[in-house]
Amino acid sequence: MGTTENTEEMYKLFNKAAKVYDQSGVEFFRPIGRRLVEFSGISAGASVLDVGSGRGAVLFPAAEAVGAGGEVVGIDISEEMVKYAQADAANLGLRHVGVQVMNGQRPEFAAGRFDAVVGSCSLFIWVKSADDVRPYLELLRAGGRFATAAPSFFSTAHGKWALFPEAVNELLMPYMLLSLKQSGAYDSQFANAGANWLITAESIEKTLADAGFVDIEVVEEELPVVVTSGEQWVEFTYTTGMRGMWERIEESERRELIAEVSRRLDTLRDENGVISVPVPIVYIRANAPKS
Repeated sequence: MGTTENTEEMYKLFNKAAKVYDQSGVEFFRPIGRRLVEFSGISAGASVLDVGSGRGAVLFPAAEAVGAGGEVVGIDISEEMVKYAQADAANLGLRHVGVQVMNGQRPEFAAGRFDAVVGSCSLFIWVKSADDVRPYLELLRAGGRFATAAPSFFSTAHGKWALFPEAVNELLMPYMLLSLKQSGAYDSQFANAGANWLITAESIEKTLADAGFVDIEVVEEELPVVVTSGEQWVEFTYTTGMRGMWERIEESERRELIAEVSRRLDTLRDENGVISVPVPIVYIRANAPKS
């Protein structure tokens, strides 16, 4: 479970990023959210909890999947994220969608409240062991579905991280590791890759089985992140949790780093002037026991 300090770090970061979060024009969170809803098998009429709902990448596809006869509840630690998601739900006329401020590490709902508990690019921030996922099992009805997605950590044992393009990985990783140390290990899974439950499909399966889940499935799929310039890729990262890394770098050094990252990525343009960065995403689903 995340510490008070790490929770405060997440709160500040995502409140600050909320206005631009997932709004850069670069498709990332929304296709992951749509795929997670599909992968989770959420059905019409279901009651769904979206943990760390952000600007609604899972919330709105889930609302479509359950239909007006179902229910989707989104929770997020950031008041700003919740504000924007609530406004979007209202504008879309989705009366079966509710969003509220709540710490996703400790959801305050009755046991057996939901048919499905999902979380895209959120749970990996704080989950480190079976103890951290067991609260989601408790929220599920018998036979209910748990599903989550995260940038793949399968390569972290080799000093790489899925969100960094190969061309800039060695350039950015020292800054990411320093940011983790300064922040009290926000996203600490990378800081201690060997102990990361997401490091292999087998460790994922063991963690969820130890928490009491059954019928566990793990799939890694590539998502192409498409930009027209290295500068646009950097701008995109500012609309994600990577913003925390950039903001810890002294201004003049940051300008030089951004220029070099942009230059390296610009060399990857294809004949159409497009840069396509493949980002591996891990999709995980499991069930609560039926009895």
